[in-house]
Amino acid sequence: MKKLAILLFACFWGFGAIATKPINLGIHGGVSSNRINFHDLRKVHGSQANTGYMVGAFMRANLGKIYLEPALNFAHKKSTAEDYKRDETPKENFDLKMNTFDIPVMVGWHMLDFSAVKIRVYLGPQLSVGKIKNLNKLGDVKADKANLRGKAGIGLDIWKLTFDADYEKGLQKLSHELKAPRSFNFTLGFKII
Repeated sequence: MKKLAILLFACFWGFGAIATKPINLGIHGGVSSNRINFHDLRKVHGSQANTGYMVGAFMRANLGKIYLEPALNFAHKKSTAEDYKRDETPKENFDLKMNTFDIPVMVGWHMLDFSAVKIRVYLGPQLSVGKIKNLNKLGDVKADKANLRGKAGIGLDIWKLTFDADYEKGLQKLSHELKAPRSFNFTLGFKII
């Protein structure tokens, strides 16, 4: 039993040393709850949140208690538009689908920093480039292909696994008719290095 305890201690100590390297590279993916609200569109009654996903890679530069984490992600987001009719016909809903390449640059702080477990908070800007499908159902609406967003969140690292929960909000409208998108994101990652 004593040998097993010594072996477990040595393993966790070694894993902690690996996790505190100055540069980490990893992959991550997750799910999101997304919503795009509308402005001055007579044919749209409202919008509903919908589920999306994200996959990508990240690099974390550990600078003591502070870290810098740029990433490159592909994100698929959906929001459901509630189309209403003035006559007796029923409502017709349709999905706005947004496929983007996202480049977030997060600045974070390690709130708790143990050898194999870390709790951190972060925030920063994100550039999103892509397009929205099904815009033609809204009429003559054009949306910008590039959009700047902000993110803030909290993360937990256990050895090489990362768990993140964050809130993302557009810092500008997608167009006159489409308000800034927002989403809640839940991500699981793995540090390769």
